[in-house]
Amino acid sequence: MILDDLRNTDFYFSFNSTIKEALDFIKGNLSTFEEKRYDINEHMFAVVETSFPKPALEQKLETHKKYVDIQYVIEGCDIIGWKNLLNCRKLYRDYQLSRDIAFYDDKPDFNIVLNQGSFAVFFPQDAHVPLCSKLLVKKCIVKIAVEKLVSVLEDQK
Repeated sequence: MILDDLRNTDFYFSFNSTIKEALDFIKGNLSTFEEKRYDINEHMFAVVETSFPKPALEQKLETHKKYVDIQYVIEGCDIIGWKNLLNCRKLYRDYQLSRDIAFYDDKPDFNIVLNQGSFAVFFPQDAHVPLCSKLLVKKCIVKIAVEKLVSVLEDQK
């Protein structure tokens, strides 16, 4: 997991060109984000949405196998629980390939606070539960194909 402010993105630009492309998309559209899906390229898309907090009983850790999540807060604040997937023991709902998601009923090890202007990157080993705050939050969620991210890292060796 990576947690940072959008003003610090230059650091990540040298780390990985795919993450740079995702963060460039966010930075380039800040003033014009409409609530919809954006197809960035064949390996990456974004969804902008305003969401209500999840009721406590519906707050389940989620994981993804095909996509890495970059969650950026446009307006408001989000509280997101985190736990390493290796420590998740209570499968709540099996992995659904069509939605690229599995749910766990374990409790997060800790919560992070994403304020307006901050982002978090969740990799496949990062079980996370978003929307645990008490207020509406408008976010841009960029989904990056894991296979693309891995191939870029291999190319950079």
